[in-house]
Amino acid sequence: MPKSKSKRNKPYRPRTIKVGPYWTPEQQANIEEKLRRVAMFVEVTLPAGTATFWQMDWIEDTLNWFLGMLYKRFKHLDQSELNEVGPLLIDARHAINAIMDRKESGQTSGYIATGDELKTISEAFAVIIPTLKKAVALSPHTCMKEFDWAQNRANEKLRRKQNEKKRTEG
Repeated sequence: MPKSKSKRNKPYRPRTIKVGPYWTPEQQANIEEKLRRVAMFVEVTLPAGTATFWQMDWIEDTLNWFLGMLYKRFKHLDQSELNEVGPLLIDARHAINAIMDRKESGQTSGYIATGDELKTISEAFAVIIPTLKKAVALSPHTCMKEFDWAQNRANEKLRRKQNEKKRTEG
């Protein structure tokens, strides 16, 4: 060290190293419980025709979450598996939209699905629920960021649809 420089007379304080975002087992169990409930909605209440608005909302949010996860991680996923699952997920999205559209237009008194729609949605959620549970266990923070992204995107699309409806009416 040159003589013109003085030594630093401060004590060394080690910095604590933060190991990424960590979720407690209770938080992960809470998310897994919610995913289990969505699976029950798909397998029990939807076929019975007794699904409520908030149950359909949960089903739709879970599907959006999975689609958001695929979109965000597209480059890092196995393309052959994506080619297998992609059309199934798109068909499930169309089936859920058809169920909700029939209810909104007054064709049905509740969220009633046809047999083909139930089969498609059930097959899609047989892939979605285990994959999301595994993703939450491996990287919960990233998963929840993807969920927030999917939520924001769905809300944005809903606002656009409502604004377009207002323009056509008025």
